[in-house]
Amino acid sequence: MTPPLILYVKRNCLDDGPGIRTTVFFKGCPLSCAWCHNPESQSVAPELSYDRERCLGCGACIMACPREAIDPESADYINRTRCDYCFACVEVCPSGALSAMGRRMSVDEIVAIIEKDLPFFRQSKGGVTLSGGEPTMFVEFAAALARACRERGVHTLLETCGQFEFKLFREQLFPQLDSIYFDVKLIDSKQHREHCGVGNERIIDNLRALAKLANDGGATVLPRIPLAPGVTDTDENLRGLASLLHELGFRAVALLPYNPTWHKKSKMLGRAPRFAATNWLSAERLAQCRSFFHEFEIF
Repeated sequence: MTPPLILYVKRNCLDDGPGIRTTVFFKGCPLSCAWCHNPESQSVAPELSYDRERCLGCGACIMACPREAIDPESADYINRTRCDYCFACVEVCPSGALSAMGRRMSVDEIVAIIEKDLPFFRQSKGGVTLSGGEPTMFVEFAAALARACRERGVHTLLETCGQFEFKLFREQLFPQLDSIYFDVKLIDSKQHREHCGVGNERIIDNLRALAKLANDGGATVLPRIPLAPGVTDTDENLRGLASLLHELGFRAVALLPYNPTWHKKSKMLGRAPRFAATNWLSAERLAQCRSFFHEFEIF
């Protein structure tokens, strides 16, 4: 089993499930949401990030690059057609302005980090969260990691976009999970394809199947709705999603307010942001969004 690329293993996380958590961010996603808050997680390939604000202008990266791919005169600083992602520049960068996005880690390497936090998990009723990107793209590896967590008595939660092959997921990963955060974005499949790259049919089918498994005593499922201005936060979309979740028997939902800080991360990867909104969701609009879910417990 070839390990997938891992973006980060972040300790002491407080926003990815109950208690204090260690979150493992996988690199690669089957969706291409225009407003993705983690654009560095979309591609399955390694990437190079450059933060101009942190750059000291020392020139160490220029001397280290064997491909002469560092170009201080260009807007992006990096000639990405020449770069072969050897990351020699990252190794010599003293300020961290250059960062490697994605490195291969074994289950044992990740578990060694997780084990450092076992006392915090027990004290706070926390655990491990598999996030991304999309962990189910690497279902065998994710299942092995979740199994190792279960063997250590660690609560394990999956954050998923829902676009996965259900049979394989059900057989390998689902039995190792305690909880699932399931993102559902758009009720209309045509709009979902336009903004996320694929239709929503498989996602809704998977949500329907997981709702049944949860009712039968399986891992708990919390639907989450990212509130992208003018797209997912429209009255029509929220009304449709509320109706679907009610039909499936859900009584709780998480609403995720739009966070525009991802624009900087996209530019650091040499990409122009595909989604124009640069403002935070107002308290007034968030209250309006919440009103469509008055029958639900809202997180």
